[in-house]
Amino acid sequence: MSGRGEPPDGRLGGGSDGEDEFRVVFDESFVRAAVLHEPTAQERIRTGRGPRRLRRVFGVPAGTFRVVAVAVVVVLVMTGALYFGARRGHPTSVRTSGGPAVLIRVSLVPGEGVAVSSGPYGTDPFVGTTAATWHDGRAGITLPDLAGTAHFSAPQVRETFELVRDFVSSTQLDPNVWRGARPAAALGAMESDQRDQLTAALDHPADDDLHAATGWVTRFDPALVSAVDTKARIMAVATASEPHTGELRFTVDGIVAYAIRGPDAPVWTRFVVHRVWEFAIDAAALRHSTLHVVRITTIAAPQACTPDTAAFFRPMAATAAPPAGTGTPHPGADPWRLGAATEATCGILGAAV
Repeated sequence: MSGRGEPPDGRLGGGSDGEDEFRVVFDESFVRAAVLHEPTAQERIRTGRGPRRLRRVFGVPAGTFRVVAVAVVVVLVMTGALYFGARRGHPTSVRTSGGPAVLIRVSLVPGEGVAVSSGPYGTDPFVGTTAATWHDGRAGITLPDLAGTAHFSAPQVRETFELVRDFVSSTQLDPNVWRGARPAAALGAMESDQRDQLTAALDHPADDDLHAATGWVTRFDPALVSAVDTKARIMAVATASEPHTGELRFTVDGIVAYAIRGPDAPVWTRFVVHRVWEFAIDAAALRHSTLHVVRITTIAAPQACTPDTAAFFRPMAATAAPPAGTGTPHPGADPWRLGAATEATCGILGAAV
């Protein structure tokens, strides 16, 4: 076998070990021999090749546009999957309640042998009555059963109850509302159409089932009642149910006892307002923390059966004789007893307040 030969021009430079034997040297003559040629426009036409242009879509490079489009599609698909996945298991509720709240008002005048209770100003007006042990704030509004319903969990029932309790407290226990202010908390928890209904009732009260201010709130004429010194005790019980799929119903049966007096009068007079509230709320309303008021039934005593009680409650003083009422009174109503609501508009007070 022949050994390694030498190049025709002799051995390249380098050491005896051949370390630089295969090194390529680009000298100046080699660089000059390399021809760089940029095709002209005519040459491009003849060969059919034009200059490369960067494609754009709506001013955005095509590659970037494709990436963005794919990202948007992925986001939309994921959002839809999350939305429909979250809705699985929730009922498609059919709203059974709607429209304005119905306001039923009943006035009770003292009957034979039933006197209007009064006492010296400065003494406890609730001593000897069932209201003596009641709370004077929202703690008097209770919900005994916190169990959930078919489609509302116990925390959701509790959340709705807090909305209901704020509504009742705002309309019945706020001294500013007694003097004519707006119940801000209640208005904030109402649907827009019913908020308009309540606002209209406060601004332009009418003696009907929709626009009586006293059908919503406890309010006294400041010219006749010293609301600054008014005290109140409340006992109210709430119950929750789901009579229709996806609609939570709350009923609050409550009694509020007030001790009012005329401006600078030396005595107080007890006044009782017994109301039954019916509320409805569905999943969408719960997400927005809004209530729908279905009906409010109000019994007020002692109060004459006159039309001018739409704007303010007009408690009867202990020395006042029962004036002639409108309509035929129904006997035996006891405002101290829960569940004593009646459909009559005028009644006889069956128990001393």
